[in-house]
Amino acid sequence: MIQVQKIACVNHAAIVMSFAAEANGTSSASTGHYPVNQTKVIDLSQSGFAAGAECWPKVSAEAGRTIASDDHVTFAMNGQTATYEVRGTTSKFSVDLVGQPSGSLPNFPAGVPLAQYPYTNWAGDLTLQNVWTCAPRSPQDVVDVCNWAAANSFQVRARGFMHGWSPLTVIEGMSTDSLLLVDLTKSLNQMAVTPAANGQPPTVRVGAGALMVDLLTYLEQQTGGGGTATGYSFPHTPAPGNLTVGGVLAINAHGTAVPLTPYENLPSGYGSMSNHVLALTAVVTDPSSPTPNTYALKTFQRGDPDIPAFLTHLGRAMVVEAVLEIVPNYNLRCLSYTNVPATTLFPVGNPSGPPPTNSFADLVQRYGRVEIIWFPFTDNPWLHLWQMTPTMPVGSQLVVEPYNYPFADHVNPAIQTFLNYFNTHGGLGGLTPKLGQAMFDSTNDGLAGKSYPLGTNAYPVSDDIWGTSRNVLLYIQDTTLKVTANGYAIQLNHTQLQKAVAAFVETYQALIQKYQSMSQYPVNSAVEIRATALDDPSKVGMPPGQQASTPVLSSLTYDIVASDNAWDMALWVDVLTLPGTPNANDFYADLEGWLTQTFTGSTGRVFPEWSKGWAYSSAGPWTNPLFLQYVRSAFTKNRASNQTWSWAASTLQQYDASNLFWNPFLESLFGTT
Repeated sequence: MIQVQKIACVNHAAIVMSFAAEANGTSSASTGHYPVNQTKVIDLSQSGFAAGAECWPKVSAEAGRTIASDDHVTFAMNGQTATYEVRGTTSKFSVDLVGQPSGSLPNFPAGVPLAQYPYTNWAGDLTLQNVWTCAPRSPQDVVDVCNWAAANSFQVRARGFMHGWSPLTVIEGMSTDSLLLVDLTKSLNQMAVTPAANGQPPTVRVGAGALMVDLLTYLEQQTGGGGTATGYSFPHTPAPGNLTVGGVLAINAHGTAVPLTPYENLPSGYGSMSNHVLALTAVVTDPSSPTPNTYALKTFQRGDPDIPAFLTHLGRAMVVEAVLEIVPNYNLRCLSYTNVPATTLFPVGNPSGPPPTNSFADLVQRYGRVEIIWFPFTDNPWLHLWQMTPTMPVGSQLVVEPYNYPFADHVNPAIQTFLNYFNTHGGLGGLTPKLGQAMFDSTNDGLAGKSYPLGTNAYPVSDDIWGTSRNVLLYIQDTTLKVTANGYAIQLNHTQLQKAVAAFVETYQALIQKYQSMSQYPVNSAVEIRATALDDPSKVGMPPGQQASTPVLSSLTYDIVASDNAWDMALWVDVLTLPGTPNANDFYADLEGWLTQTFTGSTGRVFPEWSKGWAYSSAGPWTNPLFLQYVRSAFTKNRASNQTWSWAASTLQQYDASNLFWNPFLESLFGTT
């Protein structure tokens, strides 16, 4: 029987699960529930078990069965890990030993936990088995690991909660023999607030492994913010809470909001999270150091000339800590409507006059915070409208925790399995319109507080909720429907917003009809439409005499091109579908081609939403070399010499002498212009 100190369980089942270690009638503490594609580890040395005890995991599905593995191990204080894989559904799943103790890597830094675990992205369509993964306890541990990797010809990738689609961390099928993932979530999650002083904004110093939900919770618990709610926050945030700060900054993640003067007066920009950075610390080889090929910690201030390349680095750097500008916390009301037709939201209107009443652009002008979730083959989207509202309005429902749309967040695992089965056996085909209608009906009923057809309890009414920013801005959990998505930011002037969104919707519907005429249904989930401001560096609270620069590779970058064309916002568009849906790649390629051909010159420009799908060909996303070149050119044309794609690439390169922070896809992306 194999000897190990730790037991890991990888959740590859269509369930939310927990597990405990069992030994001779005693049990360790439970891991607590965790969703699909996540891994939890129990250290048997903290369980009270005696050395030599025979042990095994006992897995419990949320609201389902509890199953113990037939594969047992022996507890020994040797630092080794046995990895089990859980597969199946709530009513029937298995718990099997799949990862034998992997030993160690020669001369690996002492004391840094190391094991081999699977890597699976959020959608479940990218998996690598038995990847070396370490959990550094401090920033210096990360330095030591990187110097070890450089000496042993390993590539190093930061690992967070894997909530992404694009292959910026790993790629399907890549060799894992010389790949090391650095899990920053275990220890690099410290947080400390510095209140406003001497004319400078309040800030939070936060580790790159901290989760956004934990950061927002911590900020809300602080005193002295001076807003309408306790503590601090950000003007807007991504909707999922299980994102690491490091991952958010790597891809200029964002929420939904444009500044609405004079109704909102938050002292901050309304672009991406990357534009809130005032300082960051990364593991680099500093060319100005006496030991230029040795990795060490370096802190960049926002006024430093090289930091713009790091503010959105796409995984081409290893950031361990950031100092972020924050704002006084505030209360939000969120209204949801399902009775406003798409024909009302998306007409072209009069280009020279105000947008039509209740159109998307009109709502953005009146509310500032607007999101559309539109299910396929339905007439009325799910419309989100947020308002900063100091006190709870009559009729609103008070919410004291995030994730207040359980009808969308907790998809029955059997439904996910059923849909995936259909997709892998020829697709949903003609059932797609019925699925779109079912999604709408579930949303409409859920918002009104009706029970799910297979459930026994009614959902809480959620069409009018009110609470602190954290509780209203975070509304997507890992247990929602697993879909893939394309994503783009269209930079433009606010006066052209309605024309742009109407043109997008018209093209989307024409493509849907084109494919339907061929009995093809490449899109079986929602279209999402949002708007934010750009990453204007003048909105950053800098010390006197210092000047910020825009994040060079951000999709919301605000440069001389944006300024000259009076582009002041971005229209975000995403089309979602189940992984593996037949003809989806061709559909996405058609739509992407239309976007890049339509928004040119002074009309606007298109950038990819880095975490999503882009560069489509019939072979799939990230496979179109022409789009990759388009991206490099878009981040270069008419820009200052220190804001081009090649400048960012060479800057990141000079701080990574051993090419640690690479993977094969990044090598193709960071080509020359």
